[in-house]
Amino acid sequence: MSRFNVSVLLATTLLGVLLWVVLNIARDFARAPDEPLPQPEEEPEITFDPALPQLLEPAALQSWLTSRGEPAVEMLDAYRNWLIARGYPTGQRRLLSNVTDGPPDLSDLGDPALLSLAGNGHIEAMHELADRSLETDPLAALEWYDQAVINGSLYAMERVADLLATLSDPAIDNFTSDPLWQEALLQIRSASPAPRERALAWAIATVTAGGYAIMSPEHANRITALTEQLDAAALDRACETAQEYVLAAAAARRARGEAVFSMQTPPVALSIARPAEIIPCDVGVPPLVSLEQCEASDFVGPGPKVMTVWICTR
Repeated sequence: MSRFNVSVLLATTLLGVLLWVVLNIARDFARAPDEPLPQPEEEPEITFDPALPQLLEPAALQSWLTSRGEPAVEMLDAYRNWLIARGYPTGQRRLLSNVTDGPPDLSDLGDPALLSLAGNGHIEAMHELADRSLETDPLAALEWYDQAVINGSLYAMERVADLLATLSDPAIDNFTSDPLWQEALLQIRSASPAPRERALAWAIATVTAGGYAIMSPEHANRITALTEQLDAAALDRACETAQEYVLAAAAARRARGEAVFSMQTPPVALSIARPAEIIPCDVGVPPLVSLEQCEASDFVGPGPKVMTVWICTR
């Protein structure tokens, strides 16, 4: 390229830049004096109804219940025990975490001691054995959770849903090169229905068996995330499979001489707000534990999220 052509190119480029600057200055002058300059878009703030009570800590929830004339300590203890009887470690639920009593910590026990406890129907021992199996043999973990479900653990149902959802993610493929683990992963993924369908089915089955009294924000988020990942046909199958899981677990419990899943309603319960809307099934199946006769009050809870406290003593 000649020196003349280079000069013309540079001059044209500078002229374009100058024209852009002039046009922007002119646009700013043409703007109304009180019209603000455009600002970068910001993410909208999450706002809540100011009338809703802010119950972000256990003490706030207890005070709110007491202000209504409720025996707050007794009610919350009963709800905590209701959850523990269904396998839940209440320390994971922030609004109940100020209570130190709960399922014993079995993490220091050796496998022989845990196996002995699990053989006698100890749910927490089954949970611990399942957790220890996760990094070596996820199939064994699922089997221990299944045993816990048969022994009445709704928490184990949630854990199965979480585990299957995690194992369906391709990002887990290179978690370990252990042949046993990889073979277990292959078997889980090749089984029918697909892992995400089964994960959603177990998550819905948990709500069917335990009602909205177990619908924590974390559990609701799991159902919502899985719902968004499945098409309509898969959602229908998951809803049907959820009922099959509940019936199968109930049949297994009856075969062992155990009672089916308890329909006892706790005196107070916490859930995500409007829990029924989280379930993606076209034909709703009423939960075994009904809160229909309970008084529902929304509040802003940890997260922060809008939650509901159900008072069932009326």
